[in-house]
Amino acid sequence: MDLTFTEQQDAFRQEVRAWLEENRPVDDFEPYYTPTGLAQYKDWERSLIDAGYSAPGWPKEYGGLGLDLWGQLIYDEEYARLNLPERINKMGLLHGGPTVMAHGTEEQKAKWLPDLLDNTHIWCQGFSEPDAGSDLAALRTTGRIEGENLILNGQKTWTSFGVIATKMFALVRTDPAAAKHRGISFVVLDLDTPGVEVRPLRQLHGHAGFAEVFFTDAAVPLANVVGPLGEGWRIAQTSLQLERGTGRGVHTRLEHALNEVTHLARRDLDSASMERLGSLKAWTSAFAHASYALTDAMSRGEEKTADASVLKLRQSEIQTAIREEQLALLGGDAELISDVEPDAPLPTMLREYWHSRAGEIFAGTTQIQKNIIAEAGLGLPREPRP
Repeated sequence: MDLTFTEQQDAFRQEVRAWLEENRPVDDFEPYYTPTGLAQYKDWERSLIDAGYSAPGWPKEYGGLGLDLWGQLIYDEEYARLNLPERINKMGLLHGGPTVMAHGTEEQKAKWLPDLLDNTHIWCQGFSEPDAGSDLAALRTTGRIEGENLILNGQKTWTSFGVIATKMFALVRTDPAAAKHRGISFVVLDLDTPGVEVRPLRQLHGHAGFAEVFFTDAAVPLANVVGPLGEGWRIAQTSLQLERGTGRGVHTRLEHALNEVTHLARRDLDSASMERLGSLKAWTSAFAHASYALTDAMSRGEEKTADASVLKLRQSEIQTAIREEQLALLGGDAELISDVEPDAPLPTMLREYWHSRAGEIFAGTTQIQKNIIAEAGLGLPREPRP
């Protein structure tokens, strides 16, 4: 395994770095669920689109740069290194769009991908439900076939970017009589469809980036089903696997978070803190090298399902440990909320601390990742799936 970057890759890194440093936003952004914040994010997204950096990993025929996995890793590292704004359409650009490319019809690709790439439509993911989170196949939202439509009834929750999204890709049960992991279909729908209601979920830290979405006899064209009816569970794996393993500069973001907490520690650094921070430094370095190794294997076409789950599991553990160290260093200040502006967003560091545990849930819980590692990686027996 050769992890040395080529001259061409180094040149691409310098090109991306120079553009991002020159064009990076100079002002702090308001939350994207506010009118001012959304406008700021969309202006930034327009800059990325004009430069060809909206979805550089997409194939050229769909408007991307056609980067291979190493090129995408370089781009993600440089974006994360500067701690640039979160991509407000990442659920579509990184998950929904590639799933449509892999499983959709030519008509669906032509209809949806251009408007996704330029942010005419912002996509969200409709997977989780109140009683179907880690056990996603237990979902209860139904899609009853009537003529040329699916009639949706049910609820989705913890929908990231749901408060600003205009489209959703969702899993719905189209055959209630089928076995648990069958009879599920993957569908794309407009959120302004009659019978669809989006309600913001405002959390304790003031962030309203999540939403819950209700369907009451919402009619969606059957033509919006991606892949065959009843094959949604298989198709959804494309989206789920894109949330795990390499990508999005995760290792660089972990290093950035640790450096942030280490800088905080300099105010009151004792031997115990030094030991914990040193251990976290070693783990973040190991995680980065493991990310490179997985990228190398995947670039050669190797199937690494278990390895991706190992990285996802360790990512959540390291992320939580970094924020727990932050909590210890902040002491009583960790829970401070302004009584002058109770609705003001928390500083980024505090918000990230409160959000850190989410990494143990999204894209498959810790328990789910351990099951995948046991079965796919270690070959341990599994209970037969119905």
